[in-house]
Amino acid sequence: MKKWRGRAILVILGPSLWLFSSFLAGTTVAVEKDFPKKEITVIVNYGAGGARDILARGLGKTMSKYLGVPLVVMNMPGAGGLRGLISLYHSSPDGYTIGVGAAPEIIDQIIQKQDYDIKKFSYIGRVQSSPTFFFVKSDSSFRSLKDFITFGKPIRQSSFSVTSLSTVPAIILAKREGFPLTIVGGFQGGAAVLLSLIRGEVEFTGVNLSTALSYVRSRQIRAILTIDQKRHSEFPDTPTVVEAGHEDLAILSLDYWFMAPPGVPKVRIQILEDALIKTLKDPEFLEWAKGAAVDPAPFNSEETTKMIFNLFALFEPYKGDIEKYMK
Repeated sequence: MKKWRGRAILVILGPSLWLFSSFLAGTTVAVEKDFPKKEITVIVNYGAGGARDILARGLGKTMSKYLGVPLVVMNMPGAGGLRGLISLYHSSPDGYTIGVGAAPEIIDQIIQKQDYDIKKFSYIGRVQSSPTFFFVKSDSSFRSLKDFITFGKPIRQSSFSVTSLSTVPAIILAKREGFPLTIVGGFQGGAAVLLSLIRGEVEFTGVNLSTALSYVRSRQIRAILTIDQKRHSEFPDTPTVVEAGHEDLAILSLDYWFMAPPGVPKVRIQILEDALIKTLKDPEFLEWAKGAAVDPAPFNSEETTKMIFNLFALFEPYKGDIEKYMK
């Protein structure tokens, strides 16, 4: 008799439990339909006018159309970008504070423990990807990476940062191919490193196309290597790092991505990701990007997260080599 009574209770409670759980699920959906309901802050961890700032403002203008709320850029420079990054990391995980990230911050974390963990951020999606090129003077005898190997003495590279993606590929290639590399640092940005090259102070430098284009067109410099999967339309005769035998280094393009603090609910990341991907395909944004020398390259949240972990795996074996050039 007791068995039947227990079953009766289950039969009676079963539908009630189902209705209650359905009510809770409906409440969750309703709450997320309300996201976002106020402006979203985009932390840019460098000053106004830089590449990240320009990108965030250009994206924000169109992305707000898909989110229904403004995206407000907050510049937070300091400590080589660490101040803004740490602030983002410790922000409330509600999706109302996001930021712009790039690979040098991964290298910084590998070199020295930081007050953030790149692997724990919530990744929204990749925004752009621009190849880096190795440039030499137009009258240089260097024609390919092989000439670095046979040069017989240290190859000098001008650099504005040892941890930049214009310098780290050279460090890795020097290690793998066995040619001596000297990094000449202290320059304030890409234009300065190019002028050092033109003056003959170094044998080569690495920068992206937007920085180098005017010097290329005036035939002061030429590209000898493309850090990317495929050849660039501007330099159809310049081989890629893949063709040079280093396929894994093709991911060392200059990439920027949107990310949020650790622990943001996945459903909110999905909403932000959806708005980002729509923005990167929006004709209005694409027209702006063309004039701003921005190369849209959409990756979703999952693809971006995978890329971050791949970058960690690539950089970590070269920690000691990068540190050597920082001394």
